Amino acid sequence: MVYFTVYLKNLNNGTGYVDTALADDQLMRDFLQFLDIGVKAHKAYAVVDAANNDAPVGVFAVNLADVAAITATVPQQNDHPELFSPPEVAAAKPPGEEAAASEIEPDERAK
Repeated sequence: MVYFTVYLKNLNNGTGYVDTALADDQLMRDFLQFLDIGVKAHKAYAVVDAANNDAPVGVFAVNLADVAAITATVPQQNDHPELFSPPEVAAAKPPGEEAAASEIEPDERAK
């Protein structure tokens, strides 16, 4: 479970933000993707009841174009170590190391 404060542009509720508890950090990942390349996620996020053992109680959807900022708070780092680890990046091959040759034979007419 992750607690989010979502600051929205033109939200007229007196504060400008919405607090919610979601099942995971997918909202933050989608927002970072939106900031990087402009792709908006089209999905709803599971809202959980923090007092009732993280049971899902509803859904949360937001237009990422209207989000000014998001803050996230995880109650216990020990409960969710994957949220605090850097993303895994596949190691690139050195420039001199070529990929294995394909099994496709060249066309005989090309010779």
